[in-house]
Amino acid sequence: TSNGRDIFSQLIYGSRNALAVGLSAALAVAILGTIVGLISGFYGGWIDNLIMRLADIALGLPFLPFVIVLAAFLGPSSWNVVIAIGLLLWPNAGRIIRSQVLTLRERGYIESAKVSGCSNFRIIFLHIAPNILPLSFLYGSIAIGWAILTEASVSFLGFGPSDVISWGYMLQDAYSSQALSLGAYIWFIPPGICIVLMVVAGFFISRGYEEILFPKIKK
Repeated sequence: TSNGRDIFSQLIYGSRNALAVGLSAALAVAILGTIVGLISGFYGGWIDNLIMRLADIALGLPFLPFVIVLAAFLGPSSWNVVIAIGLLLWPNAGRIIRSQVLTLRERGYIESAKVSGCSNFRIIFLHIAPNILPLSFLYGSIAIGWAILTEASVSFLGFGPSDVISWGYMLQDAYSSQALSLGAYIWFIPPGICIVLMVVAGFFISRGYEEILFPKIKK
C-alpha cells in the first residue's frame, strides 16, 4: 500500500475484526430479540402493543445513516456497528419469537406451572425459553452477514475507527490512493472477495440452520 503495509497481513488481521463484529452482533440480536419476544408474547396487552410499536419504529430506520449518526455521538468504533445491528435487527427475531410464545403460553404444561405457583419469571425463562432458542440462533446467524457488510460500508465511508485495520478500511485506503486508476487490483480485490465470502458464509449458515429447524423446507 501507499504506507508500505503488507496487504496479506492486513487481510489476516482484518478477519479478526470482521469475526468479532459479526459474532457480537449475532449475540446482541439473539439476546435482544429473545427477551423482547418472550416478554411481549407472554404478557400481551399494553406491553405487547408498546413493544410492537417500538419494533415498527426500529424497522423504519435505515442502517447506514443510523450507524453514521451513532458514530457522530459515540465516536468511531466497530462496536457502534454491533449496537446499531442489535437495535435495528431485534424486531425481526422478536416478532417471530413473540408469535411462537403466543401459542406456547396456552399449552397445558404452562397452565400446570401457573397452577403450581411458579412465578412468571420462572415460566418465561425455564419453561418457554428453551422451546424458542432455535429461532434465536437462526436470527442471530442472519445478523452475522449484515454486521460484517455494515462495518465494511461504514469503514469505507470513513466513519470507522482509523486505528483498527479492517477490510472496509483497506478498501477506503485503496480508494483514496486511486488504486483502480493505477491498476493496483491486488490492493482492493482481496478485501472485497473476503467481505463477499464472509457474508455468503453467514447466509449459508442461516440457511442450513433453517433447514435443520424446519425440515419441510428441504421438500
